[in-house]
Amino acid sequence: MALRRSASIVLPLAAVAVGALVLLSASSAFVPAPAAASEVAAPSSARFLQAAAASSGAAVLASGALPALAEEIDSAEAYNRKVMTGAAYCLTLAFFLMDLIVS
Repeated sequence: MALRRSASIVLPLAAVAVGALVLLSASSAFVPAPAAASEVAAPSSARFLQAAAASSGAAVLASGALPALAEEIDSAEAYNRKVMTGAAYCLTLAFFLMDLIVS
């Protein structure tokens, strides 16, 4: 009986201690925000160039120009990819159904 009482006290205390440790370590898990002073110190022309570079990079990614630069896949490779994808779907379904039937 005494063992059960001590376990009922120690287990919640251990859970609270672990929770406190997680909360304290979570504050150091994130990267701090950049300093606002560097934004103010940059001249307007540098800020304009940074914005132009970011917008042109976003435009290239959004336009879909990158797939045009990739190599063309030959028919044998495309067929192999389709077969492997189909086999992966079938095996996943088979394992899922087997798990449902067994359990």
